[in-house]
This record gives sequence, structure tokens and C-alpha cells, in this order.
Amino acid sequence: MNLDESRQEKNGRIMKYITDINYTETLQFFQKRAEKYNKENPYVVTMYQDNNPQMVRKRNQREVEVLLPFLSLDPESRVLDVACGIGRWNDALDKEIETYCGLDFCEDLIKIAKARHRDGKNVSFLVGSATDLEHILDVNRKGKFNRILMVGVLMYLNDADLRNVLNQVSHVAEKDAILCIREPIAIKDRLTLKHFFSEELKDNYNAIYRTREELMNIFNDTLLSAGFHVENEGWLFGDSLNNRKETAQYYFVFRRNAEAGEAGGC
Repeated sequence: MNLDESRQEKNGRIMKYITDINYTETLQFFQKRAEKYNKENPYVVTMYQDNNPQMVRKRNQREVEVLLPFLSLDPESRVLDVACGIGRWNDALDKEIETYCGLDFCEDLIKIAKARHRDGKNVSFLVGSATDLEHILDVNRKGKFNRILMVGVLMYLNDADLRNVLNQVSHVAEKDAILCIREPIAIKDRLTLKHFFSEELKDNYNAIYRTREELMNIFNDTLLSAGFHVENEGWLFGDSLNNRKETAQYYFVFRRNAEAGEAGGC
């Protein structure tokens, strides 16, 4: 680490340079977030904007309006929600599907999710890290999925683990599958927040905001190599719902088609 990076890290903000964040601190952060849960404004736990509950509701509504149609849900849809939090996206699945499975590494969030939703044959919630995705699903006999959500999770994974997780995602996905990723990305340069004290959240925060180009390089080595292609992508919010200067919410919709894969010799 050079002198410039060292100075930036003291401030909790590291620009451009690649550095790892600490998962234990991230888990502790979300355990504290779970304590903030309230039924009147449930989504604030994982969508933040603590001082602006109206913004939370508007962002959630916009996200669902944009992304839900891309999932093309039907009665045979098997949905895996990686880093599901309190099961916010399960609330949005307005059509009959075969099954929904939410996974999160914070047990406190999963407890809330189970209290909010029917945990049974068609809906289940599992505690575990995305880095152990294949093992957790195998132990719980969950099989493969044809719809996968990764909403706001890449930012909490270091680069090596992110590649590992995306490779696991491609393994647990059926040959015909849709993967939707929604992620805050860096508008100009990679930004890592490390031991950064957020006045808004009143807590230390750790996250990695990558540029679109960085993410595409990682996708090329993982998802695209596994037969997925980018079907849709774009900015999620307009200016009225984006109140950050250096980052903004972006989405990627990937699709893998069994017939295309067979034709290409995959």
C-alpha cells in the first residue's frame, strides 16, 4: 500500500486501489441493522436511508417495477434469493411459483424473514454465507434454480470470493435460467469504504463499489464463461431517487439457454 492509499484508508475511503473488507465486521453491521427492524417500515433494515422512509418505499417500488418483469415468473419458477435479508423480494413475487428459497449469512435477518413469511414447502429461508452456496443448498436438498436474484450483495464480497460465488451461482442454476443482479456501482472510480463511519447509519460501514467495467471483467471470467449472456442492463433510478454522488444503482439481467449452450458445444 502506498502513502496515498494509506491516507485514504485512514479516512475510511479508498479510491481505485484494490483492498479487502472484513466479513466479520460486515456481519456485525447487519446484526445491528436487524435491531432496527420495525413493521411500519421493514425495508429500511437493508435499504438504509434511515432518515427518509419515503425514499425507501419509492426505491423498493421502482426496483420491483423494473426488475420483476425480467424474471418472467411462471408456476415452474424456482427462485433463489442470495443475500435475501428479511425476504423483501419474496414480498414482490406476485405470481404463483414452484418455490422460493432465501439465503443470508445473518441469522438475525433470517429470523425476521421467517417471522414475516410462511416457512414451508414453497417458501424457505436458510442461514449461510454466499461463499458456501453450493454446500448449503446441497445439505438442505434444494436442487437447482431457474430464477436467481442477487440484490445488493456483490459489494460485500472481496474480488476472489466474488468470482467464487458467481461460479457457484452458475453451478446451482438450471441449464435454462435467468439471473438478476442489482448493485450499487461506482460512477467513475472504484471506491472501497473500510471502517468508514456513516453519519446516516450511525455505524462503521464496509463495502466495495466497483465500476461497470470491473464487474464486466469479472462476469466474463465467470457467468459468461458458463453460458450466460447479458440480456438487459441499465441504471435503476432516475435523479430523484439517486442521492449519492459517487455511486448509483445498476442492474444486469443474465440468461442462459440450454439449446444455445448445446449448439455452442458447452
